[in-house]
Amino acid sequence: MGAVAGLIGTVQANEVLKYILGIGNLLTGKLLVFNALNSSFRQVKVPKDPRCQLCGEKPTVTELIDYEEFCQVRSGQALDLSVG
Repeated sequence: MGAVAGLIGTVQANEVLKYILGIGNLLTGKLLVFNALNSSFRQVKVPKDPRCQLCGEKPTVTELIDYEEFCQVRSGQALDLSVG
């Protein structure tokens, strides 16, 4: 099953190349489903959500934030995820 991750990564890299080079049909607005049991792909159209906070009719997410600043973590500093 480890090869599945490599396969999906290759598909993603291929999408990036198609986008950068401006060739082929992008999977924009579609979900690509891979069935590893029979090695088949299926495309499902995903409609745009008009209520989406990022790309909907009234977006509320209008800029990126600095997550290191937001989480109060300095660059290179490890997060302490210990429990207890």
